[in-house]
Amino acid sequence: MRRARFVVAYDGAKFHGFAVNPGVETIAGKLGGALQQIFQRPVAVVSAGRTDTGVHARGQVVSCDLRDDVDLVILQKQLNSMCGPEIIIRHTSWADSDFHARFSAIWRHYQYTIYNAEFPDPFLVSTSWHVVAPINLRALQLACDPIIGTHDFSAFCRRPKPDLEPDLEGPEIDESVVREVSLKRCVMQATWRNKGDGTFTFDIRANAFCHQMVRSLVGTFVDIGVGKRPSSDMMILIRSGDRAEASQLAPPQGLCLVEVGYPDTGIAL
Repeated sequence: MRRARFVVAYDGAKFHGFAVNPGVETIAGKLGGALQQIFQRPVAVVSAGRTDTGVHARGQVVSCDLRDDVDLVILQKQLNSMCGPEIIIRHTSWADSDFHARFSAIWRHYQYTIYNAEFPDPFLVSTSWHVVAPINLRALQLACDPIIGTHDFSAFCRRPKPDLEPDLEGPEIDESVVREVSLKRCVMQATWRNKGDGTFTFDIRANAFCHQMVRSLVGTFVDIGVGKRPSSDMMILIRSGDRAEASQLAPPQGLCLVEVGYPDTGIAL
Protein backbone atom coordinates (compact mmCIF):
# COMPACT_ATOMS: atom_id res chain seq x y z
CA MET A 1 0.00 0.00 0.00
CA ARG A 2 1.08 3.57 -0.66
CA ARG A 3 -0.17 6.98 0.52
CA ALA A 4 -1.86 9.10 -2.17
CA ARG A 5 -2.64 12.80 -2.08
CA PHE A 6 -5.48 14.44 -4.02
CA VAL A 7 -6.28 18.13 -4.48
CA VAL A 8 -10.07 18.34 -4.71
CA ALA A 9 -12.51 21.04 -5.79
CA TYR A 10 -16.21 20.82 -5.09
CA ASP A 11 -19.50 22.67 -5.10
CA GLY A 12 -20.80 22.03 -1.59
CA ALA A 13 -24.38 23.22 -2.22
CA LYS A 14 -25.98 19.77 -2.35
CA PHE A 15 -23.73 18.10 0.23
CA HIS A 16 -24.09 17.89 4.00
CA GLY A 17 -20.46 18.82 4.65
CA PHE A 18 -17.30 16.82 4.00
CA ALA A 19 -17.33 14.14 6.71
CA VAL A 20 -19.18 10.87 6.24
CA ASN A 21 -22.64 11.14 7.79
CA PRO A 22 -25.00 8.14 7.47
CA GLY A 23 -28.28 8.94 5.77
CA VAL A 24 -27.14 12.08 3.94
CA GLU A 25 -24.83 12.77 1.01
CA THR A 26 -21.39 14.16 1.88
CA ILE A 27 -18.17 14.82 -0.02
CA ALA A 28 -16.27 12.04 1.77
CA GLY A 29 -19.20 9.69 1.33
CA LYS A 30 -19.37 10.19 -2.43
CA LEU A 31 -15.60 10.16 -2.92
CA GLY A 32 -15.12 7.15 -0.66
CA GLY A 33 -18.01 5.37 -2.36
CA ALA A 34 -16.43 5.89 -5.78
CA LEU A 35 -13.07 4.57 -4.53
CA GLN A 36 -14.80 1.53 -3.03
CA GLN A 37 -16.57 0.85 -6.31
CA ILE A 38 -13.28 1.05 -8.23
CA PHE A 39 -11.20 -1.08 -5.85
CA GLN A 40 -13.97 -3.30 -4.44
CA ARG A 41 -12.96 -2.54 -0.86
CA PRO A 42 -13.52 0.32 1.61
CA VAL A 43 -11.06 3.22 1.21
CA ALA A 44 -10.87 5.72 4.08
CA VAL A 45 -10.31 9.33 2.99
CA VAL A 46 -8.82 12.01 5.26
CA SER A 47 -9.26 15.73 4.54
CA ALA A 48 -7.25 18.81 5.45
CA GLY A 49 -10.41 20.63 6.54
CA ARG A 50 -13.89 19.33 7.37
CA THR A 51 -16.03 21.88 5.57
CA ASP A 52 -19.61 22.47 6.73
CA THR A 53 -22.84 21.86 4.85
CA GLY A 54 -22.98 24.12 1.79
CA VAL A 55 -19.32 25.24 1.93
CA HIS A 56 -17.23 24.96 -1.24
CA ALA A 57 -13.58 24.15 -1.96
CA ARG A 58 -11.07 24.81 -4.73
CA GLY A 59 -8.03 23.38 -2.95
CA GLN A 60 -9.19 20.76 -0.43
CA VAL A 61 -6.51 18.12 0.17
CA VAL A 62 -7.37 14.47 0.74
CA SER A 63 -5.09 11.55 1.59
CA CYS A 64 -5.80 7.83 1.37
CA ASP A 65 -3.96 4.52 1.06
CA LEU A 66 -4.00 2.70 -2.27
CA ARG A 67 -2.16 -0.21 -3.87
CA ASP A 68 1.26 0.89 -5.07
CA ASP A 69 0.53 -0.27 -8.63
CA VAL A 70 -2.42 2.10 -9.08
CA ASP A 71 -2.12 4.46 -12.08
CA LEU A 72 -3.09 7.82 -10.56
CA VAL A 73 -3.72 9.44 -13.94
CA ILE A 74 -6.32 6.81 -14.81
CA LEU A 75 -7.76 6.93 -11.29
CA GLN A 76 -8.19 10.70 -11.54
CA LYS A 77 -10.18 10.32 -14.76
CA GLN A 78 -12.33 7.57 -13.22
CA LEU A 79 -13.11 9.60 -10.11
CA ASN A 80 -13.94 12.74 -12.10
CA SER A 81 -16.28 10.72 -14.30
CA MET A 82 -18.02 9.19 -11.28
CA CYS A 83 -18.10 12.22 -8.96
CA GLY A 84 -18.17 15.19 -11.33
CA PRO A 85 -19.16 17.81 -12.01
CA GLU A 86 -19.85 18.62 -8.33
CA ILE A 87 -16.59 16.99 -7.16
CA ILE A 88 -13.43 17.16 -9.27
CA ILE A 89 -9.95 15.81 -8.52
CA ARG A 90 -7.65 18.60 -9.72
CA HIS A 91 -4.34 16.88 -9.01
CA THR A 92 -3.05 13.51 -7.83
CA SER A 93 0.37 12.48 -6.52
CA TRP A 94 2.06 9.92 -4.31
CA ALA A 95 3.09 11.17 -0.87
CA ASP A 96 5.44 10.02 1.88
CA SER A 97 4.11 7.27 4.11
CA ASP A 98 3.79 9.67 7.05
CA PHE A 99 1.83 12.29 5.10
CA HIS A 100 -1.57 13.08 6.61
CA ALA A 101 -3.88 15.56 4.89
CA ARG A 102 -5.00 17.06 8.19
CA PHE A 103 -2.09 16.71 10.60
CA SER A 104 0.67 17.47 8.09
CA ALA A 105 -0.93 20.78 7.06
CA ILE A 106 0.70 23.95 8.39
CA TRP A 107 -1.99 26.39 7.25
CA ARG A 108 -5.40 26.63 5.58
CA HIS A 109 -6.61 29.51 3.43
CA TYR A 110 -10.32 30.33 3.17
CA GLN A 111 -12.03 33.00 1.12
CA TYR A 112 -15.48 34.45 1.76
CA THR A 113 -17.38 36.32 -0.98
CA ILE A 114 -20.05 38.98 -0.48
CA TYR A 115 -22.18 40.52 -3.21
CA ASN A 116 -23.12 44.04 -2.10
CA ALA A 117 -25.95 45.42 -4.22
CA GLU A 118 -29.64 46.30 -4.05
CA PHE A 119 -30.67 43.16 -5.91
CA PRO A 120 -29.07 39.68 -5.98
CA ASP A 121 -27.10 38.43 -8.98
CA PRO A 122 -28.55 35.05 -10.03
CA PHE A 123 -25.08 33.92 -11.13
CA LEU A 124 -23.59 34.60 -7.69
CA VAL A 125 -26.41 33.35 -5.45
CA SER A 126 -24.80 29.94 -4.85
CA THR A 127 -21.30 31.28 -4.12
CA SER A 128 -21.80 34.52 -2.18
CA TRP A 129 -23.76 36.26 0.55
CA HIS A 130 -26.04 38.98 -0.82
CA VAL A 131 -25.87 42.05 1.46
CA VAL A 132 -28.07 45.02 0.55
CA ALA A 133 -26.80 47.74 2.94
CA PRO A 134 -23.72 49.60 1.60
CA ILE A 135 -20.43 48.26 3.00
CA ASN A 136 -17.59 50.50 4.19
CA LEU A 137 -14.36 48.81 3.08
CA ARG A 138 -12.19 50.93 5.38
CA ALA A 139 -14.17 49.81 8.44
CA LEU A 140 -13.65 46.17 7.44
CA GLN A 141 -9.93 46.69 6.97
CA LEU A 142 -9.55 48.38 10.36
CA ALA A 143 -11.27 45.43 12.04
CA CYS A 144 -8.79 42.96 10.49
CA ASP A 145 -5.77 43.99 12.58
CA PRO A 146 -7.05 42.63 15.95
CA ILE A 147 -7.53 39.09 14.64
CA ILE A 148 -4.01 38.70 13.20
CA GLY A 149 -1.68 36.73 15.48
CA THR A 150 -2.37 34.03 18.06
CA HIS A 151 -5.60 34.55 19.99
CA ASP A 152 -8.31 32.62 21.76
CA PHE A 153 -11.23 32.73 19.31
CA SER A 154 -13.87 31.48 21.75
CA ALA A 155 -16.15 34.39 20.79
CA PHE A 156 -16.22 33.13 17.20
CA CYS A 157 -16.21 29.35 17.56
CA ARG A 158 -18.64 26.62 18.34
CA ARG A 159 -17.18 24.75 21.31
CA PRO A 160 -15.77 21.39 20.04
CA LYS A 161 -15.94 17.98 21.64
CA PRO A 162 -12.61 16.91 23.17
CA ASP A 163 -10.47 14.45 21.21
CA LEU A 164 -12.62 14.97 18.12
CA GLU A 165 -12.15 17.19 15.10
CA PRO A 166 -13.62 20.66 15.76
CA ASP A 167 -16.68 20.26 13.53
CA LEU A 168 -17.52 16.65 14.36
CA GLU A 169 -20.63 16.00 16.41
CA GLY A 170 -20.26 13.53 19.27
CA PRO A 171 -22.19 12.07 22.18
CA GLU A 172 -23.18 14.08 25.21
CA ILE A 173 -20.23 14.66 27.53
CA ASP A 174 -19.31 16.49 30.73
CA GLU A 175 -19.31 20.24 30.00
CA SER A 176 -16.39 20.76 32.40
CA VAL A 177 -14.29 18.66 30.05
CA VAL A 178 -15.49 20.59 26.98
CA ARG A 179 -14.34 23.87 28.50
CA GLU A 180 -10.75 22.57 28.60
CA VAL A 181 -10.51 22.37 24.79
CA SER A 182 -8.29 25.18 23.50
CA LEU A 183 -9.68 27.51 20.84
CA LYS A 184 -6.39 29.35 20.34
CA ARG A 185 -5.52 29.77 16.67
CA CYS A 186 -2.76 31.64 14.82
CA VAL A 187 -4.08 33.88 12.04
CA MET A 188 -1.34 34.75 9.56
CA GLN A 189 -3.36 36.80 7.10
CA ALA A 190 -6.73 38.58 7.12
CA THR A 191 -7.61 40.87 4.23
CA TRP A 192 -10.76 42.45 2.83
CA ARG A 193 -10.81 43.61 -0.82
CA ASN A 194 -13.33 45.36 -3.03
CA LYS A 195 -13.14 43.45 -6.32
CA GLY A 196 -15.52 45.81 -8.10
CA ASP A 197 -19.05 45.32 -9.42
CA GLY A 198 -20.32 44.96 -5.84
CA THR A 199 -18.07 42.00 -4.95
CA PHE A 200 -16.12 41.99 -1.69
CA THR A 201 -13.80 39.15 -0.67
CA PHE A 202 -12.35 38.24 2.70
CA ASP A 203 -9.17 36.13 2.67
CA ILE A 204 -7.99 34.51 5.88
CA ARG A 205 -5.08 32.15 6.45
CA ALA A 206 -4.40 30.39 9.76
CA ASN A 207 -2.68 27.33 11.12
CA ALA A 208 -6.15 25.87 11.80
CA PHE A 209 -9.75 26.96 12.26
CA CYS A 210 -12.28 25.98 14.89
CA HIS A 211 -15.87 25.18 13.95
CA GLN A 212 -17.78 28.10 12.39
CA MET A 213 -14.88 30.49 13.04
CA VAL A 214 -14.71 32.09 9.58
CA ARG A 215 -18.46 32.42 9.18
CA SER A 216 -18.79 33.95 12.65
CA LEU A 217 -15.98 36.41 11.93
CA VAL A 218 -17.56 37.39 8.61
CA GLY A 219 -20.95 37.93 10.25
CA THR A 220 -19.34 40.35 12.70
CA PHE A 221 -17.29 42.02 9.97
CA VAL A 222 -20.43 42.69 7.94
CA ASP A 223 -22.16 44.32 10.90
CA ILE A 224 -19.08 46.52 11.23
CA GLY A 225 -19.01 47.24 7.50
CA VAL A 226 -22.66 48.38 7.37
CA GLY A 227 -22.29 50.54 10.48
CA LYS A 228 -24.12 48.41 13.05
CA ARG A 229 -20.97 48.05 15.17
CA PRO A 230 -17.69 49.98 15.44
CA SER A 231 -14.43 48.44 14.19
CA SER A 232 -13.17 48.39 17.79
CA ASP A 233 -15.74 45.69 18.62
CA MET A 234 -13.50 43.06 17.03
CA MET A 235 -10.80 43.48 19.67
CA ILE A 236 -13.40 43.67 22.43
CA LEU A 237 -14.96 40.39 21.30
CA ILE A 238 -11.61 38.57 21.14
CA ARG A 239 -10.72 39.75 24.64
CA SER A 240 -14.12 38.84 26.05
CA GLY A 241 -14.33 35.34 24.58
CA ASP A 242 -18.12 35.71 24.74
CA ARG A 243 -19.72 33.99 21.77
CA ALA A 244 -23.13 35.43 22.64
CA GLU A 245 -21.83 38.91 21.82
CA ALA A 246 -20.69 38.05 18.28
CA SER A 247 -22.94 38.74 15.29
CA GLN A 248 -24.97 36.23 13.29
CA LEU A 249 -23.21 33.50 11.32
CA ALA A 250 -22.59 34.34 7.69
CA PRO A 251 -24.37 31.84 5.41
CA PRO A 252 -22.25 28.89 4.20
CA GLN A 253 -22.47 29.37 0.43
CA GLY A 254 -20.06 32.33 0.43
CA LEU A 255 -17.23 30.31 1.99
CA CYS A 256 -14.59 28.43 0.03
CA LEU A 257 -11.47 26.50 1.10
CA VAL A 258 -8.93 27.91 -1.37
CA GLU A 259 -5.69 26.10 -0.55
CA VAL A 260 -3.76 24.20 2.08
CA GLY A 261 -0.08 24.59 2.91
CA TYR A 262 2.40 21.82 3.69
CA PRO A 263 6.10 21.85 4.60
CA ASP A 264 7.18 20.18 1.35
CA THR A 265 5.55 22.53 -1.16
CA GLY A 266 4.22 25.47 0.83
CA ILE A 267 0.87 25.13 -0.94
CA ALA A 268 -1.31 22.27 -2.00
CA LEU A 269 -0.99 22.85 -5.74
